[in-house]
Amino acid sequence: MDYLTEYQASLTDPESFWSRWADKLVWDTRWTKAYNPQGPLAKWFEGGRTNIAFNSARSESSALVWYSETGERLELKGRDLRLGIVGAACKLKELGVRKGDKVAIYGPNAIQTLLYMLGSAWIGAVYSVIFAGLGEDAVKARLDRLKPKVLVKARWTERKGRRIPLYFSGDIEYRTLNDEEEVRDLIELGESCHLEYEAVEANEPLKVFFTSGTTGVPKGIVLPHGAWMVGDYEVFDYLFGLKDGDVVFTTADVGWITFSRIMYGTLLHGGKLVFMEGAPDYPSPNKIQEIAEREHARVFFTSPTLIRLFRRLGADLPRTEFLAAAGEIFDESSWNYSLRFAEKVTDVYGQTELGYVIGTPYSLDGVEAKPGYAGVPLPGAELAVLDDEGKPTDGIGNLVSVRPFPTQFIGVLNDEVKFKQYFVRFGYHETGDLAVREGLHFKIMGRNDDVIKISGHRITSGEVEAVVSEVKGVTEAAAVGVPDEIKGNKLVIFYVGDAAEDEIRRIVREKLGPIYVVDDVIRVKKLPRSRSGKIMRSVLRKIVTGEPFDPTVVDDPSDLREIEHVVRGKLQGSGSSH
Repeated sequence: MDYLTEYQASLTDPESFWSRWADKLVWDTRWTKAYNPQGPLAKWFEGGRTNIAFNSARSESSALVWYSETGERLELKGRDLRLGIVGAACKLKELGVRKGDKVAIYGPNAIQTLLYMLGSAWIGAVYSVIFAGLGEDAVKARLDRLKPKVLVKARWTERKGRRIPLYFSGDIEYRTLNDEEEVRDLIELGESCHLEYEAVEANEPLKVFFTSGTTGVPKGIVLPHGAWMVGDYEVFDYLFGLKDGDVVFTTADVGWITFSRIMYGTLLHGGKLVFMEGAPDYPSPNKIQEIAEREHARVFFTSPTLIRLFRRLGADLPRTEFLAAAGEIFDESSWNYSLRFAEKVTDVYGQTELGYVIGTPYSLDGVEAKPGYAGVPLPGAELAVLDDEGKPTDGIGNLVSVRPFPTQFIGVLNDEVKFKQYFVRFGYHETGDLAVREGLHFKIMGRNDDVIKISGHRITSGEVEAVVSEVKGVTEAAAVGVPDEIKGNKLVIFYVGDAAEDEIRRIVREKLGPIYVVDDVIRVKKLPRSRSGKIMRSVLRKIVTGEPFDPTVVDDPSDLREIEHVVRGKLQGSGSSH
């Protein structure tokens, strides 16, 4: 099918378009109206009742395959997967969890974690996954906001050979036995308790995902049940044409919304999800390649950060039909490196609040991937690039979603004001990202709070970083603007690699123009990242200016000590004052 034909049909007759996709899944009660727009939001499949966990486990081909850090393998498929989900649901029911109750799941990439996610959905509970790598204060902050009826938690996780205990006590705790025994116990419980799934109205909540983006302020994003299910199914169908038995291998963490998208997108198509716990390059840099080969993965879904790591190590990526990357800007160099190992490569753009809306829909004809670009709008999604006055622009502008999409959020937990703020500025869903459009393709340039203003001239962090990343010896870079009384902002560049600082300054001046004088170039061993892999420029900015920040918002707070030390030495040595 032709992309432009399909895309146009999705906009001109959304009722028929979305009904067609919803009909591919099982509903207990059919909807009265598939698409009912209400300003920048919509009601989806009104009155339709379904269950995403049931739909995820109805195929005998649906499977979960887990690898421990050291290579132990555990698979759950078909009937056993359904029983494991029911067993987890029964344990929650025993503690009084009912439809609409909140369940917090605090654990690592383990099959038990996924079974409790799916088990919560099975009974219509609203679950929230808390990243196992967060610090104690960050975990507590999320629990305090969520106020769950039940906390399900793992005793420990594992990373680079170390067993790391998790904080707090849970109402349900796992990893008290070995993983295989615990999974078997859940299957046996599911066999004996005979618990039917709860049919949930399409617009009722499924889950709450806490996101801090690049700002470091966690928000509880509330996502709908049946609507999100249909949207996620559609996206993964267009991107990869998934079918029964297809194997999708991901390196994402279960605490990241991308994992949830990949898990459901795979299982809803009757596919096999392969995932792993621990570091991707431990105990061997060939670990990922070996897993992909053993499982015959058709899709490898990862992050640009990991691709850059492998490129730096000189290690091979898995050889697959598809390679997809999400979570941050997928630079052209990493894209071209990926093409050495995959037949088809795509960036996938989205946000927790909106879902995946841009990518390369390889199952459609007439559209090609463009390295360095996020892709084209997926059918059903309509996006625009607006200037600060809300007018369309051919240059860099604010990326907005003009049309509602089924995976769009339905609220911010306990914060109606913050929810409405997304729609105030332009009257559309404001993503907070900057982009440029070229024909059908969109290129993401960075966050709108990453605009650097130097003597009245605007440039994005992404533009600077794209130039710096091409300098020989630079493996990754981050650019931030810090306040300056005269120029507005000073430009500070952080980088990883062995390139000379003067060469970075010269290339930036040569490529971007003499107005963009680099005030400081700071070499570090690692850049600080959020749990979803995004560079935390706000933290780098605060380190330079000396402002306080919360270290628990980054994936590895120990990275910050080294950066603070280097920044202090650099700025004192150069006499800079910010």
